Amino acid sequence: MTPTRQPTVPSKKTIQESFHGASTRRAYTTYQKQFEMFLQTQKGGIDPTTSGTEECTDFFHYLYSQGKKARTIDLAKSALVAYFNARRVAPNPAQDTTARHYIVGLQKYNKQNNVDEEKKAHPLTVQELSTLVNALASLHPFLGSMLRFLLAVSFLGCFRMSEVLALRWNDVQIVSDQIGRYLSVRLRWHKKAGVEEDCQVYHLVDETSFPCLLVCGFHDDYTAKLRAYCVNLTSTAFVFPNVVMQHNGVPRVEWYHGLEQANLRKWLGDLVDATPNLPIGISLHSLRRGGSFYSVFESRERRFNFRELMAWCRWTDAKTCCEYLVTQSISNDIDPRNLLRTPKFQHSTQWPELGAVGLPFTVDAVGQALAKSLQEHTVGRHVPTKVRTQRPMDMYVAQKSIPTAHSAREAWQQWFVADPNIGLVCALKDYTKDMIKLDRKKYSERLTLAMAFSKFQTFDQFEAAYTGFTASYARILREVRLRKRSGTM
Repeated sequence: MTPTRQPTVPSKKTIQESFHGASTRRAYTTYQKQFEMFLQTQKGGIDPTTSGTEECTDFFHYLYSQGKKARTIDLAKSALVAYFNARRVAPNPAQDTTARHYIVGLQKYNKQNNVDEEKKAHPLTVQELSTLVNALASLHPFLGSMLRFLLAVSFLGCFRMSEVLALRWNDVQIVSDQIGRYLSVRLRWHKKAGVEEDCQVYHLVDETSFPCLLVCGFHDDYTAKLRAYCVNLTSTAFVFPNVVMQHNGVPRVEWYHGLEQANLRKWLGDLVDATPNLPIGISLHSLRRGGSFYSVFESRERRFNFRELMAWCRWTDAKTCCEYLVTQSISNDIDPRNLLRTPKFQHSTQWPELGAVGLPFTVDAVGQALAKSLQEHTVGRHVPTKVRTQRPMDMYVAQKSIPTAHSAREAWQQWFVADPNIGLVCALKDYTKDMIKLDRKKYSERLTLAMAFSKFQTFDQFEAAYTGFTASYARILREVRLRKRSGTM
C-alpha cells in the first residue's frame, strides 16, 4: 500500500501575505520600488531602513507633484507601512502622526479647493443596458452569447466584476420549483476581511419587464452555444473563460483561465464608441452602480428597500448605499437629455398666500402637494406591454465586407473587379472608409499585396515574378511582406 503523503504546512509569512490580493501586492511592490528610487535620486542614496517621517512625507509630496491623486498617495502610504513592517523598523515612520496629518490635510485641501474630485463610474440604466446587449450582435456568436449572460448577471446581481469573472461551472445552476425558474449563483467574495464568510449563494430571477434582464434565458442560450460547438467541460472550468480573437475571426478559448478585465474593458469600450446612444463614461463598475439603483427604484417585479440592498451588496454602512443611490437620483433630475422633454410647470406649485411664519407655504399645503405627487408617480406610470415581433438578423449582425481569397489570383481579381456573387459589391481598391472599418485587418493584408500588384500590368507578369508562391494566399502574403522588409519588392 502506497503511504499517504503528508501535506506541506505553509509558513507563517506565507499565510500572512495571503491576506492581500495579487493586485494589492503588485501595487505595494510598485510604490516600494519608487520609494527606494526616490531616496537614491533625491535624498543622496540613504538606506531606506534609516529614513524617517520627513523622507516619507517628502515622498508623498513628490507623488502629488507628479500628478498622483489623493487616493493613490493614501495607497502609497499603506505600501510604506508594509515596507517598514517587513524590515522590522520600529517605530514605523509611515504611521507617524506627521505622515497621517499630510494625508488627511491633502484630502481636506482638495475638498476645500475643488481639486482632484473623484469621478464616479457612470451608473448604467436599464435602457442603456438594453442598447449595449443589442450591440453585442455584431460580435462572434459565441462571444456575444457569453457577454450577454455576463452583463445580465452583473447588472441584476449587483456583483463586483472580479467576483463574476471568478465564477466556475460548479458555482452556477438553473433551478426550477413550483414558483418558477431561477439562476442559483455561488459567489466567492474577493474581500479577504471576513474569511469565515468567503462565499454566498444568490438566486437571480428573470425580470420579464425588460428582455435584457432575462438572465435564465441568456444562460440557456449560452449553454446551447456550448452544446452546438461540442464543448465538454469539467466543473472547475470558468464560466467566463479568457477569449483571444485570432486573425481568421475564430476565437480561441482558454477554459481554465478566467476572462481578463482588460479584454472585457476593451470590448465594452469598442461597443460604446460604435453606439452613439451610449455615454462614453460607461465602465465595468457601471453595471454594479446601475444595478443597485434599478433594484431600489426601477424594478417592477421585485423591488428592494435600502436595508435589503445593503444586505444583498454586503455594505456595512449607509454611506456607501447613499453614494450608489443618491448620486444617480439627483443627476437624473438635471440630465440634459430630459431638460427639454419635461415641462417645468408640471413640477411647480403656485402658493396663493404666505404661511403663519412668513413662508410662502404651509404645512398642510406641503402635505397635500407631496401626497398628490406620490399618487401621480404610483398610479400614472402604467406602461402597456409591447407586442414582441421577431426582427430580422440583418438589423443586428454586421457582415464581413471582404471575402476570403485562397490564392494570389483570387486576391488579384478581388482587388480590381467586383463580384456580387461572393458578396463583393465593389472592387477592394474602391472601398470607402466605412467599409474598411468593418474588416480593417484583412484590408491591411490586401493593401500589402496591392503594393506588389501595382508593379505589374497583368497577373501573368506578377505570377512569373513570384513563382512558387501564388498558389497559396498565405505563402504569397508572407513572401510579399518579406520582400517589402528587405526592399526587393
